[in-house]
Amino acid sequence: MKNSIEKFFLPLDKLEIKQKETGIFIEEFIEENEINELSPLVIRENLFYDSQSIIIRKHRRFASYPLHSHQFLEFNYMLSGQSNQIVNGEKIILKEKQILLLDTNSEHELQPLGENDLLINFLFHTSDMSIDMLKNIDSQSSGLTYNFLMSAILGSGYQDNFLILDINNYPEIQITFEQMIIEFFSQHRLTKEILNSYSQVLFLQLSQVYHSQLSKIYDSITNFDLPLIVLQKIERNYRDITLSGLAAELGYNKNYLSNLIKEKTGKNFKELVTQQRLKEAHQLILSTNANIESIAEYVGYFNKTQFYKKYREYFKTTPNKVRNLR
Repeated sequence: MKNSIEKFFLPLDKLEIKQKETGIFIEEFIEENEINELSPLVIRENLFYDSQSIIIRKHRRFASYPLHSHQFLEFNYMLSGQSNQIVNGEKIILKEKQILLLDTNSEHELQPLGENDLLINFLFHTSDMSIDMLKNIDSQSSGLTYNFLMSAILGSGYQDNFLILDINNYPEIQITFEQMIIEFFSQHRLTKEILNSYSQVLFLQLSQVYHSQLSKIYDSITNFDLPLIVLQKIERNYRDITLSGLAAELGYNKNYLSNLIKEKTGKNFKELVTQQRLKEAHQLILSTNANIESIAEYVGYFNKTQFYKKYREYFKTTPNKVRNLR
């Protein structure tokens, strides 16, 4: 499927031929004719028509695209090659199978794309989708790392209105993008409805990627290497992890590590392990038919009474009530 899509986008259209000859971008939208130094380019919502909610288009190659913003959510999907861009004053290189998510108030400009650089723009005209929404999908059941990073980032006043995600190891998401491209350019009778359904799936898939790549995404603005390592190990080994074993593995004194965990996260080691176990149990109760006692044992609780007590303290309800709400 990927090869056929690349073959579809590789041929030069009329505007690209002109841009290749001159190195100067050719105006396509009404707003592009209004560019001046005093008024930055804004691509407006009237780009969408007939209640259209999604537009997919190839970014024109061979010429720089000026600084601009837009009144809708935009995804830049690097189908092949790479793209040099400046987003909110920050230089970035978008590589193959990476996605740049741009909220409505972000500003960016693009350097010329080469002949084999295929950047596909996905434009979403809906108030139901935003980067913040993508981040917060399933945040109730998110792991310790997510909660810790969000606390650190929000506490520092950090704000972001763009995001880069790498989907090289997520072929299922690549397929979703490719299916959306094929559907958009096929224009069947139910294309609008099908694209809207795909977009919901895409957001859920990208939310999974976001949660899995948190440490990498925020590496440049956080300096919590050891706490992150500790939290990640708890997330992976919550069933049988111990403070003594973790301290020995990391080469730290047990008391020092205990104090550091408390200082950086606001919780002690035991509280963090309990939290992770309960969240895992909660997801299993919601998503499986396994009996609750078996789930309790699986996450590390061999005392039924203790499990029910801790679960009620954390979720303010009982496992049985949660199971019955499915």
